[in-house]
Amino acid sequence: MVKIEILNGSNSIGGNFVRIEDGDKTLIFDQGIRFDIMTRYYKGFIMPQGITELRDLGILPRPEWYSGVSDIYITHMHLDHLGALSNIPGEAIVHVPSISIYEDLEERCRGSPTWLALIPRKYYVNLVEESPFEVDKNDVMPVPVSHSAHPAYALLYFGSDETVLYTGDFRIDSFLSPEDFQKVKGGGDLLEYLQENEDIKIDTLIIEATNFGSSRPPISPGDASKIIRRIISNNTLTIATLHGLDLEYAYFLLQVSAEFNLNCYLATSQTTKSLEKFSKLPLRPKIIEEYVPYITLFEVTALPDIEEPAIILSSYRDVITLLRDLKMSNEQILTEAVAITSEPEPQKEEALEYGVIANWFSRMGVQHYRIRASGHYYPYEVKNILTRIKPKKIIPIHTENSRLFFEIVNRL
Repeated sequence: MVKIEILNGSNSIGGNFVRIEDGDKTLIFDQGIRFDIMTRYYKGFIMPQGITELRDLGILPRPEWYSGVSDIYITHMHLDHLGALSNIPGEAIVHVPSISIYEDLEERCRGSPTWLALIPRKYYVNLVEESPFEVDKNDVMPVPVSHSAHPAYALLYFGSDETVLYTGDFRIDSFLSPEDFQKVKGGGDLLEYLQENEDIKIDTLIIEATNFGSSRPPISPGDASKIIRRIISNNTLTIATLHGLDLEYAYFLLQVSAEFNLNCYLATSQTTKSLEKFSKLPLRPKIIEEYVPYITLFEVTALPDIEEPAIILSSYRDVITLLRDLKMSNEQILTEAVAITSEPEPQKEEALEYGVIANWFSRMGVQHYRIRASGHYYPYEVKNILTRIKPKKIIPIHTENSRLFFEIVNRL
């Protein structure tokens, strides 16, 4: 008999921990970090003393939650879902969306002087890469979804007496066209898959409800795309910041570069490594050698040799250094530049001061636009989602407002 426990995430955005017991099998879906708690206790020079302290504060999952668990499934590699693999107290197989992307993250974290050094796994944790649309030995099948991290999956569990769907984080709209989504993700998205496979009946739906109660304008990737195109088409140099895992957005910016016949430059190693995995891209970007310190498959150029009209893709953490370097190497180019910052998710994970970044843009004479296309669906879309999934039972997660979720759903 399937037993589901939501041990974390039922009243917080992030920190999801779903434990499923079914006969002699015990599985975990996500084991994220509670950044909402972390920001209460740590900032600046105040840093965690170790794993035990983070567990005691409720920032990391407790050891007893892993009791009897053999396999842990991660929907995507934002840290509020991936968590710290060093926190896993015993032998386990961790199923990740991409081993290469995880190992790149692990390498960057291992040498960090901050709490990020706790992210890398211990020697007894084994990794397995998830394969979309393949049912594994535990009767779990990952299904691609659109999100601000790539790869991202929902998880279908075909249990002994019920079928469970855990959505992870997802949105209906994407920066990718349906054709590009299939090419990049290896197939259609969750709702399309369920529509094509109507014989799959969902008994329990564990669904993220991040945007319920939020007052932010419901800007979709489609809405943001129109605004971004308008900005880029009216300027000769655009500096765009993005999260290193947001491949959908990076792919879109390459498409815009091709559409407007622009040069596209990468000033971020993480995005470069993600894009290298694809043989066919809308446009082959060039690498600015000062910011990608390894041998790459793309053409390499130096900062002073940037040719306009152009788009430069940068990480949030490197963009101020990029501005300073541009000012030193070619100050004139900044007089023609605009910047677009796409606020990452989860924002608390990045721990960035956007006011400080905006101040630097202003000081350098660069007009700055902050555009946020959510990686999560909006409340007005929930009717469409539930109509297509048709679950018997619903459990909201990854939300601070489950009461509002049920009030809205009960009115449908």
